[in-house]
Amino acid sequence: MKELVQNSRNSLLFYVNGNEIIESNAEPDWTLLWYLRNKLNLTGSKLGCGAGGCGACTVLISHCADRYSGKIEHYTANACLAPLCSVDGCHVITVEGLGSVKNSNIHPVQSRLAEMFGTQCGFCTPGIVMSLYETVAIDDNNESPTMQDIEEAFDGHLCRCTGYRPILDAAKTFATDIDKYISIRESSTSKITSTTFDKCSILEWYRPISLDELLSLRHSYPGSASKLVFGNTAVQIERKFKHIQHHRLISITHIDELQQLKRTPNSYIIGAGITFTRLQSKLYEWKKEVNSDGGICEALIDQLKHFASAQIRNVASFGGCIVNASPM
Repeated sequence: MKELVQNSRNSLLFYVNGNEIIESNAEPDWTLLWYLRNKLNLTGSKLGCGAGGCGACTVLISHCADRYSGKIEHYTANACLAPLCSVDGCHVITVEGLGSVKNSNIHPVQSRLAEMFGTQCGFCTPGIVMSLYETVAIDDNNESPTMQDIEEAFDGHLCRCTGYRPILDAAKTFATDIDKYISIRESSTSKITSTTFDKCSILEWYRPISLDELLSLRHSYPGSASKLVFGNTAVQIERKFKHIQHHRLISITHIDELQQLKRTPNSYIIGAGITFTRLQSKLYEWKKEVNSDGGICEALIDQLKHFASAQIRNVASFGGCIVNASPM
């Protein structure tokens, strides 16, 4: 345990809209949304429900999904739930990063929504813009999204004044007009390492990168002395609405042993650290490969569509939500 802490970093390195951010004084209970609004003055992302339901805080996150192949994965997430510590090594794009009137560089997604009356008060608009951008410009597996695809991308958004018809009318114009451009800055210093934030008086944060490190931490802090987190979709809600305080959080997002996802002749092996979005994508692949049990894949795919929202499915883990029977 002592060696793990000594070899860990106690500073964060990530990017926001292409700009490198190094934060040496992060508090583990800071959310990404709080940091964007209060530290970086990026107030486009809004705080609505604070529970991952309204989508006003949606941002796009890019990270290295496979440290061996270097594959970059892009997904939308609720910034109100995401701990700031969880974006270490990631690239975060906010609505300001797509374009702004101030800089005279409005993105087509933004201008199309405005031109087709897809906004009134505008509180929900930044999140909707980010989800639409992720759907029509980033999704590598869906080069020509259908209206159904676009509607499903909005399942994590609530709009109280505009109504969804003008929003969908604007969105459907992108069904064949795809912007494939995305720019990501990479840094040679963004090597994945263990991180530790244990100097604050209220909460400690650990991010082991191997199963051995995780077991060592759990041995040092057994039972209720520490809480395992992945997407933080339940823990953050517990803090906000139930006022449950945990003294130590252990993030298990970077443990390879929990990322297994394969099919054998007699079974499907799904690691506890697999997100619902990643599982759904793999099920589509397996459905094409198999004949006799393709119905199983189809049933699972259909069921996953009804679980939470796209933003939650992008970060929530199979082990944390389903196996753990999370009521969230």
